[in-house]
Amino acid sequence: MSSTKKGRTRPPPALAQKPGARTLPLGSSASFGGAIRNEKTGSSAPPARAAEERPPVALLGLGAMGRPMAARLVDAGFPLRVWNRTKSTMKSVFGATPCATPRECARGADIVVTMVSDGEALASLLEGPDGVLSAFAAEKRKPRPVLVDMSTVGRRATLLVAKRAEEHGARFVDAPVSGSVGPAGRGELVALVGGTVRSVERARPVLETLCKKMIHAGGVGQGQALKTVLNGLGAHHLVAFTSMLALGESAGLARDVILDAFTNGAFATPSYVGKRDKVLARDYAPEFSLALALKDCRLAAELSAEVGVDLPVHRAIVADVEAGVLEDDLGELDLFALEKHYSQR
Repeated sequence: MSSTKKGRTRPPPALAQKPGARTLPLGSSASFGGAIRNEKTGSSAPPARAAEERPPVALLGLGAMGRPMAARLVDAGFPLRVWNRTKSTMKSVFGATPCATPRECARGADIVVTMVSDGEALASLLEGPDGVLSAFAAEKRKPRPVLVDMSTVGRRATLLVAKRAEEHGARFVDAPVSGSVGPAGRGELVALVGGTVRSVERARPVLETLCKKMIHAGGVGQGQALKTVLNGLGAHHLVAFTSMLALGESAGLARDVILDAFTNGAFATPSYVGKRDKVLARDYAPEFSLALALKDCRLAAELSAEVGVDLPVHRAIVADVEAGVLEDDLGELDLFALEKHYSQR
């Protein structure tokens, strides 16, 4: 899919809708500014666009991921309105306009981005007289606004939300992201996208500011399907890393020696390398909590049941992560704290 920037056009629908996932190069990444600028990188905000190319944007959900995403949008010059359940958090994004309700936040926005923890949280800000959907229904604008959900809520919930958005006068794109807080601040997320070509192109100005790459997986819901599959793979990596770390230490191997092998050997992955120093220091301040990892594991189990694929290894993984959260009380710690579940046995 080509960009719609000046001098370039979208491919004809017959070409753009060929089956199979496609990788779409986006603009260069940069750091964000404001109250939560990443001082370590020293990088600057993305180049400003011409004012007429910056559509008004609403972002709802200013958690660990939403805050740096909002700050990047402000630094890129987007007129931004924000809403968060915890009102004080909205003050931390300098340059954005805080709103009292989701409806107020979505009013007049061309692109409405949601970034929340789960399907229940998403439904709570969309529905009701003060919800986002009520703003869409009241305005009935042309062209229609685009609702871009960047949360990870699973395909089943996404298809329901997409239907509700269309019924209330909006287009819909599911764009869950791969990456955590650090990549969110640097514009290095990867968007896994589902939706029509037209809707995805409408969302592109926002996605290219927040992400280094976009993979268009197909129609609505397929972005969530791809994210669920990817997170399932990540769950296998998590359990492999933490259980083998516990095994190695029980066998008398030094922690730093094990981690050197994990992060330099044949099976090293970016997630292992990125966590090395925190795991070495037994620092489990959450960058992504084990409770959220459990939610993602369950979404993979839900998808496997939906499509009729039996995954006994994944079922065992879900059981171990559930035990870490429910029995060992590790849910609010970083997901790599799962090693405690194995070392306590």
